[in-house]
Amino acid sequence: MKWYIYIALKQLFPSGKGVSLFAAISILGVALGVLGLFGTQSVMNGFHAQIGEKLRDTTGDIIIRNRGRPIYDTDALLERLEKMDGVGSAELVAQGPVMMLFGNVPIFPVLRSYDTIREKCAIPIAEKDFIKMGNIADLDDDSIIIGQRMAYMSGISVGDDVEIFSPTMLDRIKKDEVPMPVRLRVVGLLATDYSEIDSNMALVSLRRMRELYNLGSGAHSIVLRLNDGLDCTKKAIDISSEMKPPFKVSTWLTSNEAFLRIINMEKVMMSLIIVLIIIVASFSICISLYTSVLRKTREIGLMGAMGARPMQIAATYCFQGFLIGVFGALAGLGLTVLVLHFREPIVELVVGREALIQFYHFARLPVKYEFHDALWACVFSIVLCTLAGLLPAIRAARLKISEAMRNE
Repeated sequence: MKWYIYIALKQLFPSGKGVSLFAAISILGVALGVLGLFGTQSVMNGFHAQIGEKLRDTTGDIIIRNRGRPIYDTDALLERLEKMDGVGSAELVAQGPVMMLFGNVPIFPVLRSYDTIREKCAIPIAEKDFIKMGNIADLDDDSIIIGQRMAYMSGISVGDDVEIFSPTMLDRIKKDEVPMPVRLRVVGLLATDYSEIDSNMALVSLRRMRELYNLGSGAHSIVLRLNDGLDCTKKAIDISSEMKPPFKVSTWLTSNEAFLRIINMEKVMMSLIIVLIIIVASFSICISLYTSVLRKTREIGLMGAMGARPMQIAATYCFQGFLIGVFGALAGLGLTVLVLHFREPIVELVVGREALIQFYHFARLPVKYEFHDALWACVFSIVLCTLAGLLPAIRAARLKISEAMRNE
């Protein structure tokens, strides 16, 4: 081992003490910075991944619309779409807002169709067990499945009856007719664990939805679900080249582009704030090492008199900053995994579960670890701490031996 590395280790970890107070505080400061940086990135990655998964599960991969008009003559179109490479399923979808009455209390959910005849749905209802206290097979033309959170807030239970009014009933009022609501029996609860869906969506059969919106044999859109691993954007471009106007092809990414951009912006801004914390910690390390150089001026002069070169003296203090960065980064990674492992009680104690649901629409705090985020946080911390030791190292290297030996 080089003598200057040995001296650096001894100053940070003196014999009999294990670790000096300066080293312990510096390492803790860097560890907390890495915890904030990597922890923030992991949580925001979790939000982005979970939101993307829920949006894909509830809207499908690719949506084909007729520029605001219903789509008719769908049999041949569906058959052609299902034969395309990579298309797992194609579903006719009718969707729109309605007024739902329960106990004379109005609720305004978005009603979405489920094709009970073909039993093909772009939403993986059966695969992911989205239906609670019921079964998707129980859904028929006289029943409805409503969002779990909507049911909780409205006091609706499985077996209750609700009344549905659609916007097209206004046409009957204009003709001096008295529209009668459609009475449906609740046969299940939709539970996707994404409150934006669970509090605003309900499922009915495609035939019932067509009747409510006077669609005849048409639909508002065709939703495709692709096989796993396919790029939906690239596939949408291929389908768009084959579809003639007025059809418009979009993906779940383009439909929710603004929302996903906000999540990415939050990650960047929060990461920048945490970076400032690490920079502040590096200034503290720099000041502490600079003070150490001033206190050990005579020792530095003695090393120079014994033949130590300026670069070797500088390496002693620069290596201390490097070691603080390494141990702090490793401690920060371990602390991040530990804190995020117990994130549920921490979130419950600090902000509460309802606040999490209100702002991010999830009942649980999602986490997704990315290797490049961990690597970036560690490399940034180590480089910054090494640079923090560079100024004291330059000061030590520039000391003249004769002046250092006379220093009191």
